[in-house]
Amino acid sequence: MTDNLEHAKKLIGAHPKGLEKIAQLVSKTIAQPPALAKWKSPLPKIFTTSVSYTCGIGCEMCNAGFSDKTSLFDDYKYLSREEFDALSSWLKSASHVALVGLGETLDSPHIEYFLNNLKNKISFISTSGMPLNRKLIEKLIQSQLHYLNLSFDGQTTSGHGSARAIYIKKFWKKVELVQKIKQSLNVSHPALHLTVAVDLENIDQMDEILRSAHNNDILSVDLIYMIPYNRPLYKKSVFPRWENSKNKINAVMKTWNQFGLHVRFFEKSKIEVAPKTCYFVDKHIMFNLNRQRPDLCCGPLDMPLEIGNLKPEDYWNSFPFRYFRSLHFSDSREELPEKCRSCWVLNPENLKNSFSNKPRTHSEAFCLEWYNHASLLKSGQKIDESASFFQKVIQTTSDPKLKGKAWFHLGEISLQKNQPKEALANMEKAVQFCFDHMLAFAYLSLLYRLVGKEKVKDHEKNPDYEYFDFFKPPHINNNKPVSSVQVQTM
Repeated sequence: MTDNLEHAKKLIGAHPKGLEKIAQLVSKTIAQPPALAKWKSPLPKIFTTSVSYTCGIGCEMCNAGFSDKTSLFDDYKYLSREEFDALSSWLKSASHVALVGLGETLDSPHIEYFLNNLKNKISFISTSGMPLNRKLIEKLIQSQLHYLNLSFDGQTTSGHGSARAIYIKKFWKKVELVQKIKQSLNVSHPALHLTVAVDLENIDQMDEILRSAHNNDILSVDLIYMIPYNRPLYKKSVFPRWENSKNKINAVMKTWNQFGLHVRFFEKSKIEVAPKTCYFVDKHIMFNLNRQRPDLCCGPLDMPLEIGNLKPEDYWNSFPFRYFRSLHFSDSREELPEKCRSCWVLNPENLKNSFSNKPRTHSEAFCLEWYNHASLLKSGQKIDESASFFQKVIQTTSDPKLKGKAWFHLGEISLQKNQPKEALANMEKAVQFCFDHMLAFAYLSLLYRLVGKEKVKDHEKNPDYEYFDFFKPPHINNNKPVSSVQVQTM
C-alpha cells in the first residue's frame, strides 16, 4: 500500500502461504507505476490531537463515554509530553493546531508545555470553560494561546450543564472573567470562540445565545449538530425535523452575520443541503487514542494502514489515502465509503435510517451462518457454490463490515477465475463497505496497477481553507511579561 513492491516481494518471500495471489500480482505489476499517482497531496494544514481523557461534566450527548463516567481509563488520564513530542513531524506542516479532549482539555497538566511548542502555529484549545480561573487564564495568556474555544449549548438536557440555570450563569461568569483579565493585562489573546451543539431543545434559543456571545465580545461562533448515538438522543436532535431546523438555523445565522458576528455551520454561512465535498477531506488529521491510525474526520471511518516507521508524507500519500481522495474529489459519489455515504455531513437527512425500526427479512445470525458456510465452500474449492452464498449475504445483511468481507471473497474468487477487472470491481466494493480491510486494499492497489484504471478529477473539488483563513493570530507582544492581576475568581 506504500508502493514499495520490492520490499513487499521480499516480505512475502519464496513461501507465500495464503498470499499466493498477492505474490503473483506483485510479480506482474512490480515494473508498473504506482496507481492513482496524481492524487498525491500536500500534508494537512489542520492538526488536532486529544490531550485529556477525563471529564466531570457528564453530558448526555457525549459519544466519547463521559455521559456516565469521569475517566475513560484507570491508568491513562492524559497525553504525555513524550507522546506529544512523537507527533512533531506531523506538526511541522500544520498552520492551525487544536488541542482538544476526548474529555476536558484543560484537565491536562501539560497544557503549558504543549502551547510552548506551538508558538509558531495558530493555536486552539477547546474547553467547557468550567476549569477556568485567574491562574489558569494567566497561564494561557503567558503561553500565547491564540483561540479559546468554549463549548456551550444553553438550555438543553443533552448538552453541557444539562440545562441547569446555575451552570449557564457560571459559564457566562467564566467568559466575563477571561475578558476582564485580558483587559487588565491589555492583551487581545486568547480570542474567544463559541461552539454550540444545536438540538430541538435549544434551537429556539440560538438568537439569545448569539446575542450573549456578541455582548461578551466573542467574535466567532460555530453551530454544529448534536450528533445522536442512540434513539432517545435522535428524538432530541434536529434530524427528525431537519428541514424546519435547517431554515431556523439559516435565518439566525444570516441575522447575526449581518451584525458582524462570524457565525458558521460546519464552516459555511448557510447549511448546504447536499455539500459537494466533506469539509474534513484532505485538510484535517486528528490524533486520538490510536495514534498509529489517525482519524481523517470526527466520524467512524477507520483507515487500513498504520503509520509505523513511515514519514508523514509517505503515510499521507499511501495508496489508501490517494484512493480516498480520488473518491471524494471525483465526479461521482457512487463509490464513496459507505460510512461517508451515510454520514450526517454529506447526507444529514439520511441519518434517520440509522435509527429506523424497519423489520428485517432475516436476522444477522442467518447472514453470519451463510457467510461461514460460504467460507468453508471456498476453502474446499467449491467456488461457484461459495460465490452464490456470498452474494446472498451481500443482498441480505445490514452489517456493512460483513458485506465488505463478502465482496472481498468474491474478489478473490474472481482472481481464481483469472478475471482481474471483475476482481478489481469486487475489491472496490469490499473497501467501500469495510474501509479498514488491509488485505482488500493490498489487492486493490495491485489491481489498479494491473488493469490501469484511473479516476477523473473534478477540478472544482479541492480542500477549502476559507473558514480557517478567518482565524489569524491576534497581535502578541512576545517581550511583554504577564503579571498577576487581582480579579475575583468564579
